[in-house]
Amino acid sequence: MVCLLLLGGVSYRQCREAMERIKIQALPRAKDSKGSKKTLRKKGYVPAVVYGRGSEPELVSLDGQFLRKVLGSSAGSNVLMDLEIEGVSESSGGAVMIKELQRHPIQKDMFIHADLIRISLDEKLEVEIPLNLVGEPEGVQDGGILQIQLREIRVRCLPGNIPQSIDFSVEEMKVGDVIAVADLTLPEGVELVEEPDEIVASVTIPQVVEEPEEVEEEAIVAETEGEAEAETGETEEADQE
Repeated sequence: MVCLLLLGGVSYRQCREAMERIKIQALPRAKDSKGSKKTLRKKGYVPAVVYGRGSEPELVSLDGQFLRKVLGSSAGSNVLMDLEIEGVSESSGGAVMIKELQRHPIQKDMFIHADLIRISLDEKLEVEIPLNLVGEPEGVQDGGILQIQLREIRVRCLPGNIPQSIDFSVEEMKVGDVIAVADLTLPEGVELVEEPDEIVASVTIPQVVEEPEEVEEEAIVAETEGEAEAETGETEEADQE
């Protein structure tokens, strides 16, 4: 299913809930120059380059507001898009995904540049999928601490099978328990790329760092002062001789 977001058409929320792919329209642009990119951004567009599948890279510009809405969907940066480049043959567009996205260093909701990569819906690809912890470990209720080592895992699957997230329950974890990548349940058609023994999360006992006792510190100071006085006395005796 493909959804097209247009003014007066289906709402973004309705489209997001039903979509498999989003249709995104782009404008062709001339050769890069610092001034031209700056002008595009002022108009609300994001300079982008489309790569992949044996075709020459194409320079395009995307609607920045639309792109923010797309990335705000449940699919996040793994969203599948059908690209249409205005005034260019249909073969120049096709299914694409976001390969890299550069954000403004201060205005994080402002995109500076985007790289899109052409994909085949019949070929598997590797993507990063967020991990979603469900529940509270028993060990935390007993005074333990839940430590999360991985928040994303890399998987391989067809574009249409990319999961929004991988859920795993931590409710039965006790102090000392560990969950590894191999313990995760992946959806059908999704293959693991990460090392299976990679640690995802663990419940540990808080480590208490003991501070040195004041008595020991006072004893060291007294000992140091005593040595200093002894050295002073020896010096005075030597001077008298």
